[in-house]
Amino acid sequence: MTRLADRLALGLALFGVCLLGLGTLVLMADIAMRRSIGVSITGIGDITQLAQMFCISLALPIAFLREGNVGVEFITDRLRPRALAALKGCVQVLNGVFLAAIAWYSLKQAGLQIDQGDKSQTLGLPIAVYWVPLLAGTTLATLACAVLALRDFGKARSQ
Repeated sequence: MTRLADRLALGLALFGVCLLGLGTLVLMADIAMRRSIGVSITGIGDITQLAQMFCISLALPIAFLREGNVGVEFITDRLRPRALAALKGCVQVLNGVFLAAIAWYSLKQAGLQIDQGDKSQTLGLPIAVYWVPLLAGTTLATLACAVLALRDFGKARSQ
């Protein structure tokens, strides 16, 4: 289950990075065109902001799944393997609760902005386009924490 989740999370992260790369290329083209022929690409701010939202949000699940967040392990180095696995499981549950809260409150804010008909500044994109990657990323990162918690509690039980 962990390997499948890792593959899916990696695919999402790569998709986000590709979108950021595409946004960067459009931004570079905008800069080159402005300096050479005096023409600018309309909505470059919207485009780069959206690319950043996708990249950062879709990278969240892989960061949590691969435990790429900062940890202070010298405190837990002396714990026995079973206690360490149980502690890691508890930490994953706390991470999951925190991410679920972010997803929930983001969903509520997204609903408010969508109901008001908010759009992006220049291109007039529906605001939902900006909320979708954040909601997907935090929800999938929450699930990643659940997978890791199950793994860690399973290790604690078996050792």
